[in-house]
Amino acid sequence: MKRTLQLMLRHRIRGLRLDTCGSALVEGAVLTPFLCVLFFGVFEFSYFFYQQHLVSTGVRDAARYLARTDDFADPTAQTTAQNLAATGSAAGGAARRVSGFDPGNVSITLTSVANSIDVNNGLRPYRARITTCGGPDLLSIINVTGSFTYAPLGFWGFFGFSVPTVSVTHSEPCIGRG
Repeated sequence: MKRTLQLMLRHRIRGLRLDTCGSALVEGAVLTPFLCVLFFGVFEFSYFFYQQHLVSTGVRDAARYLARTDDFADPTAQTTAQNLAATGSAAGGAARRVSGFDPGNVSITLTSVANSIDVNNGLRPYRARITTCGGPDLLSIINVTGSFTYAPLGFWGFFGFSVPTVSVTHSEPCIGRG
């Protein structure tokens, strides 16, 4: 009787091992968590890069606006540029390109570089259209920097990452009104 019981048990175990009726369910149960992590990871990183692109576009718009003004050092022009970078509108407003990115997060600096002339190599000096851009010897470069703390969707911390601060800088030479 004992031998018969052992043979029946061995036959049942071998039958379970060779049975494929529930294999798809087991494979799905094992792979579903990995696929969810992959999907939500792609979604979170895509959203991060989308917000970085919006800030980069706003900073570029502000720098280009200031490069075309008569007096880029004018506080009114700088306020307009900050509003343009953060909201997409020169007048400002409540709507933001990115949540947490305000006009106060936009800084504007000016750099002057030598407007070198190298006639031997065929280089000519950059000629600004107005004298407030530096004149014949100096060239004014407008640097606009925008920074904000990324507001994650909720998966960022799940993956073990700390919340990053995004900082974008764009530089434009002053060209004045056209």
